[in-house]
Amino acid sequence: MNNKINIPPRELKELEKINGLTKENIEKIKNDYPIQYIIGYTNFYGLDIKVNENVLIPRYETEYLVEKLLKYIKDYKINNPKILDLCTGSGCIGLTLKHELPTSKITMADISQKAIEVAKENKTSLKLEVDIIESDLFKNITDKDFDIIISNPPYVMTKETLPKNVQYEPSIALFSGEQGIEHTEKIIKEYKSYTKERSILALEINEQSEPTITEIIKNNLEKKITYKFEKDLTGRTRYLFIFRNMEK
Repeated sequence: MNNKINIPPRELKELEKINGLTKENIEKIKNDYPIQYIIGYTNFYGLDIKVNENVLIPRYETEYLVEKLLKYIKDYKINNPKILDLCTGSGCIGLTLKHELPTSKITMADISQKAIEVAKENKTSLKLEVDIIESDLFKNITDKDFDIIISNPPYVMTKETLPKNVQYEPSIALFSGEQGIEHTEKIIKEYKSYTKERSILALEINEQSEPTITEIIKNNLEKKITYKFEKDLTGRTRYLFIFRNMEK
């Protein structure tokens, strides 16, 4: 079929595979409806992750967060890590970490029951043993001894105008107050109660929030912790890593 609507070759192949090039779907795509939702899954770190309108579509920025964390786990020699993935959505982060670190113990949590259902389907299809619970951030988290907490929380400012294709994704997973930091701030303030003395917090953040987040860290965490902001592949500040007692 002539690729008149500029569908990327990989997505076009997947659409053809599922007989998804219907007139209805082509009209959706013309209206910037995410192709991944039509296909029903997307590739993340080599895994096929099911997605629908109840979860964010995993992006390369989040793949890079996982890649960076895996390197820190190796560098700091954290064996058999116990990891909490907050705001898990489709489960792409937690499931990838379990796939890459088979001896790890992974707990994945999300406030959305519909997102939890998607994460459970991905757990089943990928045959990965993880725990999945419904929780508004730390509300239903009972374990206090995680080595690592990782999260891609909502971080879009409520005043931001999003591209049309992103507007189809769940707002509960996107927006986090006027400054885009409400979830990030809560995680930073509370995470120590759920981790070991030697731990890592890894967050994907709003690129505009570095100064505000820096103040939150200085006002709420002891001076002995170290932290660093890191950039994504486009050069935008996208990640925050906080290290407690993580001397090599």
